[in-house]
Amino acid sequence: MREYEVTIIIQSQLEDDERNKLIERVSELLAPGANEEEKPTADEWGMRRLAYPIKKHTEGYYVLYEGVLEPARIPEAERSMQYMEDILRYLIVRKET
Repeated sequence: MREYEVTIIIQSQLEDDERNKLIERVSELLAPGANEEEKPTADEWGMRRLAYPIKKHTEGYYVLYEGVLEPARIPEAERSMQYMEDILRYLIVRKET
């Protein structure tokens, strides 16, 4: 198990309820079946202007997850986030220890 940071950019026009469900779904995707202490913490940075348009969007809602994840789960999480239409971009980085 290693420490990771996962940053996602969510489409700006999502309603609050849909955005919260998506944030929780990504948290479950990163640590399935984990209890509350083992889930990665989600730090919502909020709405930010993008440096360049992504899929014709100029703003996005940023969320940073930090936590201990199983390295074998990373490819599956990347594949799942790639197919989620509401996620504009994602980045998974292993933290230095």
